Amino acid sequence: MLRQRSPPTPVLTIGSDDSDELPELQLNLENLVKRASHHFNAKCLGATKLTCGTYHEIYVLEFSDDPNLPASLLQSGSCCIARFVRNDAEPHFAEKEISAIATLKYLTASTSIPVPEVYYHDLDDSDNNDVGAPFVLMERMPGRHLYNFWDTLSLDHKKAVLTQIASVILQFASLRFDAIGCLTEGGTIGPLYHPFAEEIDWFFVQQADCAPYLVPPFAMIHANFNAQNMMFVESADGSEPPKLTGIIDFENAYSGPLYNLYEYPIFIQDVDWSQNLYAENAILRTHFVRSIYDQLLDPLAQATLIACTNEKSHALNGFKMAFMSVESPDDGTRVYLAEDYLDDLRDGTGLAYTGRMDYIPELYTLEGELLPNDAIEQAPEKSESVLRSDEAPADEDEEKGTEEELDGEVRK
Repeated sequence: MLRQRSPPTPVLTIGSDDSDELPELQLNLENLVKRASHHFNAKCLGATKLTCGTYHEIYVLEFSDDPNLPASLLQSGSCCIARFVRNDAEPHFAEKEISAIATLKYLTASTSIPVPEVYYHDLDDSDNNDVGAPFVLMERMPGRHLYNFWDTLSLDHKKAVLTQIASVILQFASLRFDAIGCLTEGGTIGPLYHPFAEEIDWFFVQQADCAPYLVPPFAMIHANFNAQNMMFVESADGSEPPKLTGIIDFENAYSGPLYNLYEYPIFIQDVDWSQNLYAENAILRTHFVRSIYDQLLDPLAQATLIACTNEKSHALNGFKMAFMSVESPDDGTRVYLAEDYLDDLRDGTGLAYTGRMDYIPELYTLEGELLPNDAIEQAPEKSESVLRSDEAPADEDEEKGTEEELDGEVRK
């Protein structure tokens, strides 16, 4: 029987800014305005609070029009973003922010993905910081967050949006790295700034002889690639599809396996409480996979996409959720999530996708075509072993040993 558990304390998604309970940062906005004016050699007119969350507070700085301002800032209505870090809520906050800045610069140099330009940063969290908290000044991307209007779009416009998102995925896939970790200022891969970094490294070392989508070369993973971090501009009369104008919030980006990259966006995955969207989501998921497939020119790359999509499992999706995608405020909850994953792995009750309990994932042919439902029902059951793949099955003793080793790593 499938078990549904609730963690003992609230769980916070990495990069999430969904919280209104934390106290506001004690900031000296007058000094912020002075610092911004001095940096740009242009008059900053003021700072207005935009939002605050678990890890950041966001302000908009407005400037008088001045030729000294960067072109991107002028194009944003002579405004920029000041993003403050809650360093007490963000482990490794300085390293993560430096890595995020390095990632943005790397993406600007290596891709055409629209990401914010970084103008200035001061990550000093001591009393020497006269503004009151570490902060980054960056470009304000035009448009609105996709989550604000996704539900109002027509099916055709949703497909057009997903085609643009697929193009971003492809560019992430084109970036190749030989290790899992976070980008450094020098453009190389450094440590993975995560509470379970050692367990993550250990896990993927065990995958050396498994599916090719789990081993190097690794790709760029956003880590919070959802509708709140996608910016789009809508046409004035709504007749044209929205245009992608920005991907934001890269503080948790890392290099990782293609399996973690080739994933359905969360907003087209089914959930039990939205049965009215099941039919549309199914159409959109198929369109999303086909959009990526058609833009991949290499048959091997196409086959890898299909394998990643068809071979989704609790063993891998659950590991990503328990060890890579979720960060909680206390060690006890982190251990709970890990143990919950291991329990489901051992008794075989885990699902690749947990939003809809009766969901049967779509399967695709090597030509990128959707398999009919009757063919899916007749397909061989996929293994849930941590280390097992269709090409290299493991015996039961090896599987048991692997789970025990991971269990030991969690309890260290």
